[in-house]
Amino acid sequence: MTFPRDYPSALVKYAVVDRADGLSRDLYVSGDALEALRRDAHLSEFPLGTLFAIDVYSARQVGRDRKSGTPIFARAEGHLVRAQSERTLHLMQKTQAGSGSRTWTFAGYDPVTTEPLKLELPGDCLLCHQAALVSDLTFSLSLLKRFASTGTVQYGYCHHPGRTACRF
Repeated sequence: MTFPRDYPSALVKYAVVDRADGLSRDLYVSGDALEALRRDAHLSEFPLGTLFAIDVYSARQVGRDRKSGTPIFARAEGHLVRAQSERTLHLMQKTQAGSGSRTWTFAGYDPVTTEPLKLELPGDCLLCHQAALVSDLTFSLSLLKRFASTGTVQYGYCHHPGRTACRF
């Protein structure tokens, strides 16, 4: 899979997910997948060619807790304040019709240099995404469905650190 140079404009941003580890992620999907979901809210399999992308950002400190002195990275409403790109773009593309773990291809790139990330593929991604077989390997299907029906970019907060999966 090649780096999608125009992903911020060619794909549709459907959600922002902040995580307990201070990282924030923009979630994108290709328009054909969004239209398929709008036609069938009970879609069980995304169309061939569907592309999901996750762009990762780190949070910046906005203050300190008055009592504990602990750094604060979120605004009053709870959303993280972004500092900079983590230079990580995760991709998942439907490359074969059908359902199951062999129908998707995974990749990762530095969105600044467009260089591939050093990942053990498909293992690094597939091992985790196999846990989402019932939603065609996607963890954010409920966020995508809400976006499809409202047109409003959805927000989610994941209490897990790192790359631990959060289901929305």
